[in-house]
Amino acid sequence: MKDIFQVSLLNRLLVLVFCLMGQQVLAEGGGTAEKRQQSSPHKPLDIVFCIDLSGSTNGLINDLRDNLWLMINLAQRMDPRPELRIGVVGFSRPSFGRENAYVKILSPLTRNFDALAAELYKLRPSIEKGDQIVSAALRTCIYDMKWSDREDAVKMVYLVGNGMVTANGYEYVRYCEEARERNIPIHALYVMKSANWFKELPGYRRIAGLTNGMQTEITVNKTDDVKVWSSVTENLEPLNRRYNATYLWSGNDSSYCRKALFASDSGAFFANTDVFLNRLYYKSGEHFAANFAACDVVSNNALLFADTNPEFSSAYQQRVRELFSIREQYREELHARFTDADLIKTEQAYISGQLPDNNILHRCVMNILYRAWGMR
Repeated sequence: MKDIFQVSLLNRLLVLVFCLMGQQVLAEGGGTAEKRQQSSPHKPLDIVFCIDLSGSTNGLINDLRDNLWLMINLAQRMDPRPELRIGVVGFSRPSFGRENAYVKILSPLTRNFDALAAELYKLRPSIEKGDQIVSAALRTCIYDMKWSDREDAVKMVYLVGNGMVTANGYEYVRYCEEARERNIPIHALYVMKSANWFKELPGYRRIAGLTNGMQTEITVNKTDDVKVWSSVTENLEPLNRRYNATYLWSGNDSSYCRKALFASDSGAFFANTDVFLNRLYYKSGEHFAANFAACDVVSNNALLFADTNPEFSSAYQQRVRELFSIREQYREELHARFTDADLIKTEQAYISGQLPDNNILHRCVMNILYRAWGMR
């Protein structure tokens, strides 16, 4: 095992050159991502979370990042299987800047969910105040996110927040009409944390109605009593550490990639056991390696499976293949710890309507998504 990591300086430099030659960028917002969507046999599914991060929704960011892996695991199992991308737009944080109407793209539409999660973990869960300009947030979602241009793509925005949507007059209506023209329904999830809810809620209902979306209410930090992985009793953290040790970081983005991986792991670990298990189930999937193809030598299939490549010695290629085999062994061991029946049980509960919203963010998201995908 130790021998595998003893790579010469020359080989490392060659790896760096190789990784800089037009590799897939970390955050797929367009370009390579769009080419992949065009060639994918799966129907594109673009989801943008537009989240209010003002003082009146304190804790909402925890609800999103803690349940991200569960929502991804369930969404990727839908029939027909989607080509899933997720983006996040935040609004109402003073740090986002008055010149930006307090709106910021936290993540472009991407398949690299580790990069997305890492950006979410940078945010404090609460602040004291914030100006809520819903129209500016919707404008960013509609115009500044690089939506799929495939005709069969399913696109949607989850607007999650509270406050008066008329803070900037009725400009929001203009962006709702544009969203409807572009076939982007806006599903409005109103956060029931304001004393003025009876004045604010109708605006969220109108946004959903104008865009052919759905509307519901949520309560921040409401505990879900449904645990997905009831059959997993083993501590999987040591196996996860061994899995992570197989990464051979290289390239300009290597530091960011490494931080994204460990931020996603540690954030899930310190949330609770079920969040960590949802994260590990996602990591045990075969598609996970694509997240780091630009910054991990072992994930780079062009190097791994090249029969002859004058830039790399055969001995080096063999070492990388051996490391890849070790990683696959750990991945398979990790996946074997899970019983797919656990996730299927949760999936079927959603499809059959047995899991009501209960004002819980991820339940509302999934119940809407299953209906929009035609499975409810």
